[in-house]
Amino acid sequence: MADLSQLKKIINKMVDRIAHRPTIPLDQQLWDEHDIAAYFGYSLDYTKKHIMSHRQFPPARMLPTKDTYVPRWKASDVTKYAMAFDKQTISY
Repeated sequence: MADLSQLKKIINKMVDRIAHRPTIPLDQQLWDEHDIAAYFGYSLDYTKKHIMSHRQFPPARMLPTKDTYVPRWKASDVTKYAMAFDKQTISY
């Protein structure tokens, strides 16, 4: 019974975290390389070599950090790029 009680507590904490997390619209989300790989369902290595290196893949926005810059992509740009392959010609 103690295991079931502990499991319920963990599930309730998870539900609370999800319920209190703000929903950010897709057109306002910024994705990193891991998010892009997860969206396409490929490994990070494959995504970098074969998806993100494509000449028509959307450009990254370089966001400043303390010492350097990190690339981030607008999620809606990435999804538009992916959906462009439904058409006969790429129109990204």
